[in-house]
Amino acid sequence: MLPRAIRPAAAIAGALTLAGCSAAGGPPSIPIFGSFFPAWIICAVGGIVVAVIIRALLIALRIDEHLPAPPLVYLCLAISGGIGFWMIWSGVA
Repeated sequence: MLPRAIRPAAAIAGALTLAGCSAAGGPPSIPIFGSFFPAWIICAVGGIVVAVIIRALLIALRIDEHLPAPPLVYLCLAISGGIGFWMIWSGVA
């Protein structure tokens, strides 16, 4: 916990050092039916779709029944797929 006298200064310093979306780069969003959707929502949905497809594949191959914690495995697959989509979206990968 910060002392009471330092809290406003810390808040101002934090606000000044944090960068938002610059005017040149713009926010990471795309227009869909006239409404701007943040890119992270699109990447999260893509990650969930990837996890569902991989789950169907694992069930067809009968590997699903051997997974130690299926909900955790599928959650990690969805997160990994979303991060992969984000890396492709932002041009890192």
